[in-house]
Amino acid sequence: MTELIEALPNGLVPPMKENEGNELPEVRLEMPEIVIPVLVRKETKEIPVMDGEEGETEEVDVYRYFEVRTEFDGGDITDYAGIVSAYWKPIREAFYGTPEFQADLDYDHRLTGHILAVKDTFRKPGQNTPPEGIARWAAVKAAFWATVDEACAAVGKTREDLPAYFNDTQMVEFAVQNGMSASDIASYSLKFALHNLDAGSNKRNWSEFFR
Repeated sequence: MTELIEALPNGLVPPMKENEGNELPEVRLEMPEIVIPVLVRKETKEIPVMDGEEGETEEVDVYRYFEVRTEFDGGDITDYAGIVSAYWKPIREAFYGTPEFQADLDYDHRLTGHILAVKDTFRKPGQNTPPEGIARWAAVKAAFWATVDEACAAVGKTREDLPAYFNDTQMVEFAVQNGMSASDIASYSLKFALHNLDAGSNKRNWSEFFR
């Protein structure tokens, strides 16, 4: 049976159109191709009630998913996990997207996160742990937010007092407005500069600290 997930993997940006249906999609053959539904989520959707009062709606279950088509090379199509594992390579290639799609993601500083999410979601047979880059980025991101919390605490604030997004200049302005000493500002400016360098060395960007 097709396996369900709760939500799309963090960082993954699907490059193809999403499908929606009222029935759980299954792997099927359309020779010479196999069609594999992936990233299947079950959700509820409100629709108008047939022959009901104006504006009356009801909730129905729908399935959202993406389909990958590739040449059939054998396998038991009733073994969903086995099929996804066996066809990991064409599934990955489909989700990596075209060079143009990747260029757009790179421009938006989302390509590395997307590639790692695809590799983690559709693992090679025998790959039991996430790609190294995922854990490394998680550590860099955690260190950044620990510094944010430390800097806020130094002036009696919390990150809840900050805007949803801020750059290093805005962080300095926040520190000045809340009475942080010049020496502490210099110290934290250096720490944030190092965090930014760590992001760059992982092919990430400052904006990705907030995703």
